[in-house]
Amino acid sequence: MPQPHRLLRILEAFAAHHDSLTPEQLMVLLGASRASIYRDLQQLAQVGLVERTDGRTYILGPRIVELDRRIRLADPLLHASRDLLPELARQTGGTVLLCRWYLDRVLCIQQAMAPDAASALSYERGRAMPLYRGATSRAILVNLPARRLQELLRRDRAALVAAGLPGEIDALVESLSREREAGYVVSRGEVDPGVMGMAVPVRQSDRLLGSLSVVLAKASLSPPIENTVLAELQRCARRIEGRLEAQRGPVPGLGP
Repeated sequence: MPQPHRLLRILEAFAAHHDSLTPEQLMVLLGASRASIYRDLQQLAQVGLVERTDGRTYILGPRIVELDRRIRLADPLLHASRDLLPELARQTGGTVLLCRWYLDRVLCIQQAMAPDAASALSYERGRAMPLYRGATSRAILVNLPARRLQELLRRDRAALVAAGLPGEIDALVESLSREREAGYVVSRGEVDPGVMGMAVPVRQSDRLLGSLSVVLAKASLSPPIENTVLAELQRCARRIEGRLEAQRGPVPGLGP
């Protein structure tokens, strides 16, 4: 394996829900020699991307925090939405999540909570979730083109079927079409019990960027309240998209 590729895979190993790793664990995960792993860890540590703790354990380093700050300062999507998310949380009484789609994951990049919003949620800033469960993720899934759905089936058919989705492309496209045409997705208790999620896609021109969602503590609300929340959610998403268009700059690293 070329060294730059292996360095990226070491960082990816931490991203895959590992808080800390030893060189021996990395040797198994990457199928690389002891000498190669130690050399790679030394190089990553020199630039602050990993850090050695007690004994033989490594964690992600402080450079990651520095890069996160640069994202917060430079990301057009965050700039377009920063003041709108707390406003939407106050209007709806819920937790608002702004998420991006990358690879086969949905990543929360910003969160805002009303004072009495549900606090024990699986989604939070920086946590990646699969594409297949919950309104926040499915608002992205239902808007993927057929060719991307076909790729998902080829790579991850078992996970799709486990989430209750069809394992054949024609049936999958058909099953997602109603929510795609409606322009929003509602889920109840799919990710966290007793919690309801409402989500809409977020685009820049015709490019799918991610989703905006409101998560409410009650899994069942009256139709008038649901309609009010949905209207505010859709209005906020359109304002974000309008600001992105006004910026006239591409959002990096997103879309099909």
